[in-house]
Amino acid sequence: MSDDILEQLGLEAPDSQSERSYSPGQELINKPPAKKDPIVQVQEATFCYGRNVILESVEMQIHDSEFWCFIGPNGEGKTTLIKALLGALRPKRGLVRLRADFARRTRIGFVPQNCDLNPSVPTTIQSFVIQGTAGLAVNESKLKRRVQKSLEVMGIQHIRERSIWRVSGGQRQRAMVARALVRDPLLMIVDEPTAGLDLAASSGLLKTITELNRQHRITVIFVTHDLQLAGRYASHVGVFKNRRVTCGPVGEVLTGENLEMAFGVPTEVRPDPSGGFIVRANIEHPEVFE
Repeated sequence: MSDDILEQLGLEAPDSQSERSYSPGQELINKPPAKKDPIVQVQEATFCYGRNVILESVEMQIHDSEFWCFIGPNGEGKTTLIKALLGALRPKRGLVRLRADFARRTRIGFVPQNCDLNPSVPTTIQSFVIQGTAGLAVNESKLKRRVQKSLEVMGIQHIRERSIWRVSGGQRQRAMVARALVRDPLLMIVDEPTAGLDLAASSGLLKTITELNRQHRITVIFVTHDLQLAGRYASHVGVFKNRRVTCGPVGEVLTGENLEMAFGVPTEVRPDPSGGFIVRANIEHPEVFE
């Protein structure tokens, strides 16, 4: 996208921009901005469904502008932690603390893997995106502008009157991202959005989400089974296995040892000259890692 996404959305400049302004008489001093508290802080947290322990002793900090990938086999607790971040699940022990500007979760956008609508209910793309404004204390005219600009940013304004069930899978996923964007998110949680999409649709969607993170400082948590994607885009990684989460900067956590522990196969991780990391599985069926 060549245009500035935040300007298209009619959103306010991020704090990093507003902090650059100064009053007459002040002098600019070249020093790095003070680091904010974490957006999310998970401390010694254990999560259960009844007596069934899913995750235990989770320690994690997520800061502004980071791109996290949550990886691991199915059933290892990725969705459980996402539910906790969204406020749908409380830890049995420990705590999940959100920074003050996230406390009400109005600036958290969530993109589920699948469309969460009843197919028997007629729903246009535009009406689906409008649902993302639920609970926002913003006047009606501003909400309408956000909806329109979100549709434009995601490139689906021309199909806004179509049924969400009569468009391609890629277009439906773009509508789900647009529904999250209308909340003016500082944090976007994205649950395997490219699953089932063809290569072109998947690449286009990833490009948009990456631009939202890198150019406009929206923090991203991206749940994926694609380890190549994690190696290419992530700044931080959480590896889920055996009730534990091994997490931190991608260069420290995305290692052959950690991936072999999680997936049970010998794995090689090496730096990519163009940036990021390349993951190779030394097995007969490497598609497990793609």
